[in-house]
Amino acid sequence: MKRVVQVLMAGLLLLLGVMVSCELGSPIEGISSDVLSRAPDTGSKFLGNIFYGAEEPLKFSQYWNQVTPENAGKWGSVESSRDQMNFGTLDYIYNYAKQHGMPFKFHVLVWGQQQPSWISGLSTSEQRAEVEEWFAAVADRYADIDMIDVVNEPLHSPPPYRDALGGDGSTGWDWVITSFQLAREYFPDSTLLINEYGIISDPSAAQRYIQIIDLLTARGLVDGIGIQCHAFNMDSVSVSTMEQVLDMLAQTGLPIYVSELDMRGDDQTQLQRYQEKFPVLWEHPSVRGVTLWGYVEGHIWQSEAYLLHSDGTERPALSWLMQYVSGGSTPTPTPTPTPTPTPTPTPTPTPTPTATPTPTPTSTPGGGEYTEIALPFSYDGAGEYYWKTDDFSTTTNWGRYVNSWNLDLLEINGTDYANTWVPQHAIPPASDGYWYIHYKGSYPWSHVEMN
Repeated sequence: MKRVVQVLMAGLLLLLGVMVSCELGSPIEGISSDVLSRAPDTGSKFLGNIFYGAEEPLKFSQYWNQVTPENAGKWGSVESSRDQMNFGTLDYIYNYAKQHGMPFKFHVLVWGQQQPSWISGLSTSEQRAEVEEWFAAVADRYADIDMIDVVNEPLHSPPPYRDALGGDGSTGWDWVITSFQLAREYFPDSTLLINEYGIISDPSAAQRYIQIIDLLTARGLVDGIGIQCHAFNMDSVSVSTMEQVLDMLAQTGLPIYVSELDMRGDDQTQLQRYQEKFPVLWEHPSVRGVTLWGYVEGHIWQSEAYLLHSDGTERPALSWLMQYVSGGSTPTPTPTPTPTPTPTPTPTPTPTPTATPTPTPTSTPGGGEYTEIALPFSYDGAGEYYWKTDDFSTTTNWGRYVNSWNLDLLEINGTDYANTWVPQHAIPPASDGYWYIHYKGSYPWSHVEMN
């Protein structure tokens, strides 16, 4: 069937964001009409981004027309203390999306990270009750959620309470099925999504992902496929691998949502990567929308992936992106080599703060008073702190890492790791048995986590 794509012109972009309108009644190739009936009623392919706090990011509505909360919708952010839910930041983000007519995606109901620490100490029956209470609280508060990441990263990060949801069970993924059954019950009119990383660059991982998706599809529980496309995959993946993976996912009959896109590099490298790889995502007939995972300098978890300088000026990749989606010509990019996939742990930032450590400070080389900390450890907020730990892993273990964003400095034994993800085994060796950490942040949302 003829598929017509009309792109709104630059003047409308300033008012409405980036929108590609599809001819009414023209279904996207390969996606069933039943699934499309649950998709957000935008009649378009959206280009979205994240909110990182209770304020509008710089020039948001000029560039983007879909909203995802970076951290505010994670259970650990809302209910860090049992039965004390704080929806303040999420309320702001949700209301902004609705007031501006932008699709809102809730991120995330079930995940193995950013969950309340107290949930692990409960019995399975208590855990199940708390999960349902969490679902009900979100459903009661937000009556019109367009899309929901029901389960995030099932292949890499199952939740500590998965046995309360059925564990592996007879399918190997009963806990995922139960999560979606509950979501369908509490959110009958929302588009229910599954989300995972490491897919776009690895056909084998895509096949494992499809096995879970097929279980959900057979039960009518899932409405779309989320694929994170973070820089650690996108920077080196080949176009041919991207096309192969997208075609594999499209065979499920479900629409695809690019959920967390970023690409790094200096101005020229980043521009080249966007020119070469963004059209592969945007022009695939099964892709319904693309959400970038940040864009403002100093407010993005991958420091080299920002698109907009803090003074409001655009990097070349952003200028090209706006021209491309508004119908401008696409320069011919230089192909990148086919990479060897590298296992990488979840990059999505963890918002749940851990209280500032309180042990007695110890004088150490390098200046400042260093307070000893034990891992896992996380901290959110502005200020300058000195910590030390002997807990870092020195053997190859991708589950042991340091991650940070919105920092001015995160120096560990003389090397700055601010605003990036790094496995602990790649950090310089201990000095006198310790790793010395110098933290400096300027914002309430400055963050570090060490797992």
